[in-house]
Amino acid sequence: MKDIYTEIVRALEAKEQLALATIIQRVGSAPREEGAKYLIKKDGTSIGSIGGGCVEAEVWQEAQKAIERGETKILRFKLTAEQLAEGGLICGGNIEVLVEPLGDDFLKIYQEVIKEREKGGEGLLATVISVNGTSPKLKDIKTFYKKSGEKIGSLLGDPSLDERISKEMERVLRMKKLEVLTLAFGEESQSPWNRLEILLEPIFSEPTVYVFGGGHISQQLVPLLKKVHFKVVVIDDREAFANRERFPEADDIIVTEFEKAFDPLTIDPSSYIIIVTRGHIYDGFILGKAVQTHARYIGMIGSKKKIQTLYKNLAREGIPESLFKRVYAPIGLDIGSETPEEIAISIVAQLIQEKRRKLA
Repeated sequence: MKDIYTEIVRALEAKEQLALATIIQRVGSAPREEGAKYLIKKDGTSIGSIGGGCVEAEVWQEAQKAIERGETKILRFKLTAEQLAEGGLICGGNIEVLVEPLGDDFLKIYQEVIKEREKGGEGLLATVISVNGTSPKLKDIKTFYKKSGEKIGSLLGDPSLDERISKEMERVLRMKKLEVLTLAFGEESQSPWNRLEILLEPIFSEPTVYVFGGGHISQQLVPLLKKVHFKVVVIDDREAFANRERFPEADDIIVTEFEKAFDPLTIDPSSYIIIVTRGHIYDGFILGKAVQTHARYIGMIGSKKKIQTLYKNLAREGIPESLFKRVYAPIGLDIGSETPEEIAISIVAQLIQEKRRKLA
């Protein structure tokens, strides 16, 4: 699963031309929520999604124009029944999509966004999307404000505007939802602008659960995790056990050899790892990789005897025994669970407990 911010940095470092599309408003039951992103490159390749179908096709075309012109644009879609049928979408509603070309000036900003997310920090990414009702052609239209007080850039080069935006940070981070802030300036104001529209995007480490193994417990586990607002990725080396029919609620499904399972993943302090594969060999391999990451939570199913055996085997391979102290094994709260449904409940309860725990 590719992280959109990481891909932006990679592309900018490679001097690629690209544009970013973001859903900034949704009314009704459109396919994707506000904040969904779609990254389009000049060479035609793309990453992410804002819903597919007719909407995505038009956004792709507008993104190419935005790259050529170097101008931001807001697209508005009112999805009709005919459009939904043609695009293969199953939802309706109205959406607004911001399409913005990304240039070298933004590289440092997105690098800092990634660093802040990786260490579990928070911040506010502000982007000017309209100046006096027109698309901005000015420099300094994007700034990253860290919760620590540091900022990367200066919005429109105006310290008073930076201060105004910084005051919105706590509220936006608390809501964990982007919004468009409209600022109107009266005649008595010294501001050179009459009206500004600024996209405020909360930056935080999204809690993601990586479920290794697509067996019976995982089938019961994934729907529960989604109900309590975790992002969920299911990973298995068998397509028969890792597919959309089996896990319709999962945010992502990866079919790969367990030996390569960590290669496409971004494991950070907001990551939770659940190890429920089909055998000791695979559990041990995943555990050996997991304890060497910065994951906030690592849990593994199994008897105490099996767990101690795996620890000893991994220690012989050179993995420090001290790393196993952070592993929840046997996984889940001790509620006497026996069935897959009961085990899933105990695991989710433990993850909620860990999520609510304040880190020192």
